[in-house]
Amino acid sequence: MNSHLSSAPPDALREEAMAWRVRRERGELSQAEHDAFAAWLARSPSHRDAYAGVEEFWTAAGQLDRHPRYARIRERAEAAVDRGRVTRRALAAGFAAAVIGLGGAGLYFQIAPKPLADQSFRTAVGQRATVSLPDGSQVTLNTDTVVRTRANDDRRLVYLDRGQAFFKVAHDRRHPFVVAAAGRTVTALGTAFDVRVDHGELKVVLVEGRVRVEAARPPRAGKTAMPAAEPPKPMATDMSAGSQLVARDDTEWRLTPTNVDRETSWLQGQLVFDDEPLGEVVDEVNRYSTRKIAIADADLAKRRVSGNFAPGDVHGFAMILQAAGVATLREEPGGEIRIVAAK
Repeated sequence: MNSHLSSAPPDALREEAMAWRVRRERGELSQAEHDAFAAWLARSPSHRDAYAGVEEFWTAAGQLDRHPRYARIRERAEAAVDRGRVTRRALAAGFAAAVIGLGGAGLYFQIAPKPLADQSFRTAVGQRATVSLPDGSQVTLNTDTVVRTRANDDRRLVYLDRGQAFFKVAHDRRHPFVVAAAGRTVTALGTAFDVRVDHGELKVVLVEGRVRVEAARPPRAGKTAMPAAEPPKPMATDMSAGSQLVARDDTEWRLTPTNVDRETSWLQGQLVFDDEPLGEVVDEVNRYSTRKIAIADADLAKRRVSGNFAPGDVHGFAMILQAAGVATLREEPGGEIRIVAAK
């Protein structure tokens, strides 16, 4: 039997896909069930298409939460989970009622996510803000960040001009969500990821789903390089959840596993460091305040530290270093805090 084909009828696949979607919505999957879900998706393209269709419907139908009939349908589907098993009959009935009872396929396309508009959002140093986009996506801007969105019929275009932002993307497979930053693009259909631009360096942390990162232009050839017969293809890589990409230029990309909770701790108002050089920690702390910390010597900057700190409280951070015997602080007349190695 060909493992890439599915013998299940379309209705059965849709029911299975809806069952997985309800269980994932409730957050009740164990690690073994996560693995089973991944295996189910990998079984055939028809499985992936069925789930993508359910995901798109779920996102669109989420806009009808205030509609009493839809609310009852969703309650019945989730009640099936509470009873310990999701029955195909209950889910099929809910799916059919949602599509047919609320207007059928015509309504389904009418409630599809709206395109983005020409808008700009920004935060000041030390500020954090969350905005909702017309398509249902959410963007959380970190300190000193500028984000722009642009109207486009084919894609949802977002530009991260400066800083860092966390994107929770509403699913819409017909209109990819594209973030342009530092000369690269990050493309997603429906997922959650963090993008940071720092002196031309791009850093992407993928929390859930999949994204594709591409260079906006091909890598630069050396001055002595012979002309290529064909232009070199732009660098590109696909990321999976739990990974981090750091792209310093168009020739050096590093894709590694990462702790996404630590990397996105700023969303909860924390900065978490684990055995990192003090110089790098101070640079990160300084991002959140107009008052800065300066390190007096290179050896102190190399000292490794760990801990959880509140963004923006540079004086409190320096006091913690002093209390721990790591450094002594000196407050300069202009407001700068200079730290020196403790004796």
